[in-house]
Amino acid sequence: MHPSTVRREAERVKVSVRVRPLNERENNAPEGTKVTVAAKQAAAVVTVKVLGGSNNSGAAESMGTARRVAQDFQFDHVFWSVETPDACGATPATQADVFRTIGYPLVQHAFDGFNSCLFAYGQTGSGKMYTMMGADVSALSGEGNGVTPRICLEIFARKASVEAQGHSRWIVELGYVEVYNERVSDLLGKRKKGVKGGGEEVYVDVREHPSRGVFLEGQRLVEVGSLDDVVRLIEIGNGVRHTASTKMNDRSSRSHAIIMLLLREERTMTTKSGETIRTAGKSSRMNLVDLAGSKRVAQSQVEGQQFKEATHINLSLTTLGRVIDVLADMATKGAKAQYSVAPFRDSKLTFILKDSLGGNSKTFMIATVSPSALNYEETLSTLRYASRARDIVNVAQVNEDPRARRIRELEEQMEDMRQAMAGGDPAYVSELKKKLALLESEAQKRAADLQALEREREHNQVQERLLRATEAEKSELESRAAALQEEMTATRRQADKMQALNLRLKEEQARKERELLKEMAKKDAALSKVRQRKDAEIASEREKLESTVAQLEREQREREVALDALQTHQRKLQEALESSERTAAERDQLLQQLTELQSERTQLSQVVTDRERLTRDLQRIQYEYGETELARDVALCAAQEMEARYHAAVFHLQTLLELATEWEDALRERALAERDEAAAAELDAAASTSQNARESACERLTSLEQQLRDSEERAAELMRKLEATAAAKSSAEQDRENTRATLEQQLRESEEHAAELKAQLESTAAAKTSAEQDRENTRAALEQRLRESEERAAELASQLEATAAAKSSAEQDRENTRATLEQQLRESEARAAELASQLESTAAAKSSAEQDRENTRAT
Repeated sequence: MHPSTVRREAERVKVSVRVRPLNERENNAPEGTKVTVAAKQAAAVVTVKVLGGSNNSGAAESMGTARRVAQDFQFDHVFWSVETPDACGATPATQADVFRTIGYPLVQHAFDGFNSCLFAYGQTGSGKMYTMMGADVSALSGEGNGVTPRICLEIFARKASVEAQGHSRWIVELGYVEVYNERVSDLLGKRKKGVKGGGEEVYVDVREHPSRGVFLEGQRLVEVGSLDDVVRLIEIGNGVRHTASTKMNDRSSRSHAIIMLLLREERTMTTKSGETIRTAGKSSRMNLVDLAGSKRVAQSQVEGQQFKEATHINLSLTTLGRVIDVLADMATKGAKAQYSVAPFRDSKLTFILKDSLGGNSKTFMIATVSPSALNYEETLSTLRYASRARDIVNVAQVNEDPRARRIRELEEQMEDMRQAMAGGDPAYVSELKKKLALLESEAQKRAADLQALEREREHNQVQERLLRATEAEKSELESRAAALQEEMTATRRQADKMQALNLRLKEEQARKERELLKEMAKKDAALSKVRQRKDAEIASEREKLESTVAQLEREQREREVALDALQTHQRKLQEALESSERTAAERDQLLQQLTELQSERTQLSQVVTDRERLTRDLQRIQYEYGETELARDVALCAAQEMEARYHAAVFHLQTLLELATEWEDALRERALAERDEAAAAELDAAASTSQNARESACERLTSLEQQLRDSEERAAELMRKLEATAAAKSSAEQDRENTRATLEQQLRESEEHAAELKAQLESTAAAKTSAEQDRENTRAALEQRLRESEERAAELASQLEATAAAKSSAEQDRENTRATLEQQLRESEARAAELASQLESTAAAKSSAEQDRENTRAT
């Protein structure tokens, strides 16, 4: 073999079909909707029977247009796994049969250095996972295990056999990814949380290299040494893979899963000096693809998130079908094909499988179908899909470095020479020994050069990784600097906004204060008017009271004169009684008249006393009514003033709370963006200060609300008292009118009796004394009310001073906030300078790394 020759092989995609047994749902279907698929395993032919007859015509119409002619499909292999024999009487195929036909050649291709791929396609619930993984996906070993664990077991057995010869060793690495909703997730990637649904997804990017082909950037590959390692990793991946239960399948895959096995050969050579030289040998990649089943929404009965997943699955499978059609058309028609490029990039799945379809790979496809007429349309579609894929031609080549291939060829030649030297002619053997020595020398020299080249390549790869890391760090620093610059700009904008808000707050506060002062001036003027009016009413009532007292005094003097006359008359009568010589009958009559006169005098005195009491009550009620009205007006003024102050305070506190909330959110965002402990501490302090200010403001607001409620309750109580007083006044006036009428009637009657004059005189003296007492009480009450008004005025002045103090405190808080913002701005500028310095250092490091790389390349 010439050293420059690369082994290439062109062959079709090998397509197999597996027919699974009927499941419970299908067995319970009507008799006419049973088996519609027949197979001949020996001829690798699958026949789809006609859907006809009276028994199943309704089912055929419900599932779409029924075929009236049986259709035969030719494949490379057919596996009939139904319990009954196939059309030729062959026994059902087992998992071992599938592996011997498909899995074993894949392992052979992998150790020959060819890339290979096996992907399973079919309707959901048609047996793809059983074929690929086995009966129990949580335990991949045993008699029912699928193709994947059997392939891994064969790889490790072949690996042990090759390594036992001592010339080379094989390294096996495993990767496990899924394509979910058109995003590629690494199922073996390191997650912060190890539970499904609780940990974050580890997404990787699909890239394409000119020589390496398609690869996954950032994928985690784990070296495995046994089947137990493979089982453990696959179980870990299955634990985070997206699956769900549908009407068609209890554990339906919601994503396409790909198990990637990477095999690398490392060859060893021992020189005459005993030095061991290790060089790279063959390498291969094996993709084991479990495609998610096509979803018929009506049968699966999915909705919500599962409906979205089914849409993505069907879209990617449709794209895969288009790629297969284009590749098959290109393979059969050549230059006359409609398309010259397949749409691999239309889907992440087809992009990953680009090398496996029409590229550098030996590809096997196994299509799984159901024999039931319930799935007639899906089975027919799958068979057409698989039959079309047979037309695709791949060109696979051995993945081996040309230098390593030349060394391997030299070793093979040396081995042939050693065998030829056994029992040969001495001259020929001597010549072979010389050639063998030359070959050994050349092989060792090439191996040493290759080893040095690989070391240099590894060094360059390390340098490239460092350079990429440096560039990534530089990019990160630049992004952080840009973010910091944006934050500084936002901070400046926030400061300007805060300053404008402070100015607006000052203006609003000044306007509120002016309005409050105007309102207080209006209230003071109204209160002054009310006081003047009440003073005038009190003066008028006092004048009326003095007039009444003067009238009572005049009446008292008149009654004293009448009493003197009565006493004179009585004395005369007594004298006449004593000196008269009237008869005992006349004297008894006079005594009786005197007794009646004294009785009438007593009654008249009682009536006068009642009248005076009612008069005093009426005057007291009038006075209390006036005082109540005055207190009500004062309370209303105070309540209005308190309400105005309450609204002003609420506006001020709400403004402060909004400012505190804005700054707290800004600080929290900055702390989360920079992940800086100092910023987090500052955020905690600011949050604590803001919380304390909020609590203080809430307490103050609660206090103001309580004061307002108390004022409203006092106003309501005063209104109730005022209404009660008005009712009492009305009742008293009515009583006074009635009493006046009664008294006038009694006075007219008492004028006829002299004893009434004496009683009126006595009651007048008592009324004078009572009036003086009432006047003193009235004066004392007025003085007490005046003192209370002065105390209320002092309290209002104190509250005004408290408002001024609160305003001063708010201004002080605003100044402190401004100082804090300026300090934070200075700190942000300092951090920006520090990041700029780090950026310069990174640029210098990058320049140094590039210089080292240039020096290395020059060397």
